[in-house]
Amino acid sequence: MGEQRLIGKWRSDADDPEGIGEFGEVSLEFSPNGGLTYTIHVDEKRQIILLTYRVEGDVLITDQPSHPKEERTKFKITADGKLVLLHENRPSAYVRVDGSIRL
Repeated sequence: MGEQRLIGKWRSDADDPEGIGEFGEVSLEFSPNGGLTYTIHVDEKRQIILLTYRVEGDVLITDQPSHPKEERTKFKITADGKLVLLHENRPSAYVRVDGSIRL
């Protein structure tokens, strides 16, 4: 059930300057088949990292097939619909991009 709530596209929350300062401008696109496209937006360029993901409770487990190593990140979706990832005790917030899937 947690995976379904993630499906769609998310972008760094402009109201989270700490997260943007720490992680940069990022977009995440979760597909229903367990694929995750992690895009870092720098100036006019994009760095794209293709990952796989699954959810166990409140933990997002990602892996990069080209460099296998699972990463575990706690997450929650807040009452106002933001996705908050807690990686190494540093939170970053994301907002759903208009037009993406909502379940």
